[in-house]
Amino acid sequence: MKEMTLREIAQAVNGQLLHADGTVLIDNISTNSNTVSKSTLFVALKGEHFDGHDFISDFHQNGGSATISERDTGLPAILVEDTRLALGDLARYYRGKFDLPVIGVTGSVGKTSTRRMVESVLSIAGPVCCTQGNLNNEIGLPRTLLTIEDAHRFAVIEMGMNHAGEIRYLTHIAKPDIAVITNVGTAHIGNLGSREAILQAKLEILEGLPPDGLALLNGDDERLYAQRGKLPFRTLFYGIRNPDCDLVASDVACGALASKFRVGSDAFTIRVPGAHHVYNALAAIAIGLEFHMPVTDIQRGAADFRPADMRQAMIEAGGVRIIEDCYNANADSMEAALAVLAASDTGGRRIAILGDMLELGAFTQSEHRRVGACAARHGIDLLITVGEHARTIAEQAGAGGVETMSVYNNREALQTVLDILQEKDAVLVKASRSAKFEEISQGMQAALAGH
Repeated sequence: MKEMTLREIAQAVNGQLLHADGTVLIDNISTNSNTVSKSTLFVALKGEHFDGHDFISDFHQNGGSATISERDTGLPAILVEDTRLALGDLARYYRGKFDLPVIGVTGSVGKTSTRRMVESVLSIAGPVCCTQGNLNNEIGLPRTLLTIEDAHRFAVIEMGMNHAGEIRYLTHIAKPDIAVITNVGTAHIGNLGSREAILQAKLEILEGLPPDGLALLNGDDERLYAQRGKLPFRTLFYGIRNPDCDLVASDVACGALASKFRVGSDAFTIRVPGAHHVYNALAAIAIGLEFHMPVTDIQRGAADFRPADMRQAMIEAGGVRIIEDCYNANADSMEAALAVLAASDTGGRRIAILGDMLELGAFTQSEHRRVGACAARHGIDLLITVGEHARTIAEQAGAGGVETMSVYNNREALQTVLDILQEKDAVLVKASRSAKFEEISQGMQAALAGH
């Protein structure tokens, strides 16, 4: 982070400087009171089960400089009405200090992988400031922007949401030059009520674009493609099935460990399976071309891409392939993961361990049935489900001829799969993040390593 004085920060957040020297230099903004240095400013956030103001005294006793606070504690501080909004205001101000392209990425499925793919491509051209982990919300996005340095040539910012209005808030902080929408699926449909409402929530990202900004949309998503000619921005569409897209992947061949395709006369290889990753690559290719990168550099950046931890990681253990995809789950991502499992060519059975999908509201039963039908369509050899909602997956898959087993917790799932596992089997492990399905994956790895 570039240094700023406390006075400059106070002005940026429309706050009142209290008990502090306004010339003190700050080079780190933290929301964790344990991150302490003389040049650190602690933002005392409040949540449902915590209040950062409770730790202000400890922060100062350990050598901290000052805080952004909603209370006058008698210690050096910038007093504001709402520390969360102040963090956003500061990030917006700080982002404005840099003249670099910002790419914003959102979507129901694939936004993290797309963001990482874009980062992989752009990093060939220069240093990239990028969202780390899942810091894509009203706290994480400002924290990411506050790490931009003069050396960065690009910033790639992920924007997540659970409710309408959240992306609107984020995009007005990040002010992207390019906005990517990966798709409009059913994630959080329980909160928003319909895919049309989800579409409108995703389109909020465009509100932060400048007049000459670029909207980059998945043209195989019918709801997004329906925006053609309706948006007040230059708009490009990418896709596989829709030949009218501006950027089309042809000759798509998705193997068990890699995918190959062409864009025009140029061949691309990405070392991850699944057509969903081809879409991610197309977005990154379009952005690379937008910045006039040589095609050879774009090809190299796409080939260098690796998925984030617990997002479709391929793990070989004891002659078994484990597809660890434990970070999140909705019907769209479940279908994509089942397609990857179906394409596995290990020579053994294809086993799926699936758990509950959350935040689906009135769509809970229908979305779980949809996944079960997908498992049957792909001819999965064995389905093990964990959780009450996931039993609906098993019922639907069983009706389609899949052998199914349903258990109540991760420990039972692990023991069940270990009892029947054979060499050359491929096992998909996937559920919503709160299910902690990495316990199953890690347990399998430990057991197989002992064989």
